[in-house]
Amino acid sequence: MELSKRIRRPKWTDARLLVGAVLVVVAMVATYLLISTANATTRVWASAVPLVPGQVVSTEDLTVAEVNLADIGDKYLSADAGFPDQSSVRAVIAAGELLPASALAPVAELKGRIVAIDVAGSVPTVVDAGSLVDVWAQPESTGLDDEGVDPQQIVTSAPVSNITREVGSFGVGDGARIEVFVASTELSDVLGALDGNSLLSVVGAPAAVRAESGQS
Repeated sequence: MELSKRIRRPKWTDARLLVGAVLVVVAMVATYLLISTANATTRVWASAVPLVPGQVVSTEDLTVAEVNLADIGDKYLSADAGFPDQSSVRAVIAAGELLPASALAPVAELKGRIVAIDVAGSVPTVVDAGSLVDVWAQPESTGLDDEGVDPQQIVTSAPVSNITREVGSFGVGDGARIEVFVASTELSDVLGALDGNSLLSVVGAPAAVRAESGQS
């Protein structure tokens, strides 16, 4: 009789069973929340066109992207929040890229300005908005019997905000107007070349230095 009492069926009121049941419920809720968070998405801004330092960015230049909430945190700008006025970017943002919050800066705080440069010769076809270019200045010949002055590079890895190519009567390049963001440290050289008797040329710069351009 004593043995049958010892092995009697435990009751649901047994404390150990209650603790075990609570742990199972907690594990199920935690798993549900983890899966829900992993599958949640949020709306953030992405660039619809190349964005260049010095250019005032508006929502017309942007598009909305749905991204995994677990992957972003506060790294990118929410598309559900207001976009700051008179803002630009610190470096070139290619079309289709998400817009990092750290890349945005007030236009007035950028250490540089966009300058329009008229180029007499042709510009490489790979150069377009968002490209990086080096700018070279060649003083015009004085007509004297001298060897002239070698061309000098006056801008390094300047982001292009806009380019308008001139096309000659035979369909070949006949100059261009190119707008580039010039750092403050190089601005005087560019303005001096524009005001003087220099021929300006641009060449494409390596894309590897893209992240370093346009920094404030």
